Amino acid sequence: MANTYKILFRTHIQASKSLQKLHDCLKQLNVKHWAYDFQDFLLTLTSELSDFTRIQLALRSAGYVCHFIKLENMNEALLETRLETGGVSIA
Repeated sequence: MANTYKILFRTHIQASKSLQKLHDCLKQLNVKHWAYDFQDFLLTLTSELSDFTRIQLALRSAGYVCHFIKLENMNEALLETRLETGGVSIA
């Protein structure tokens, strides 16, 4: 089973760019779950791609300025949650 990662980038969608273009770019990378916070300009992705620089390069080549913030292995976070709750996983 491949690891799933939560990847956070700070990016600003300019007037000339659109959410559809961002969606198309992420779809080409096979990123199925993502969210964009307009207030904090924060793009959060959940992906099986462990090489987050590939995502960052693809977004930059599409014209988005992306500053990498954090990469979190969701499988490890789930394991920690299971250990802390005595074997009960919270989804």
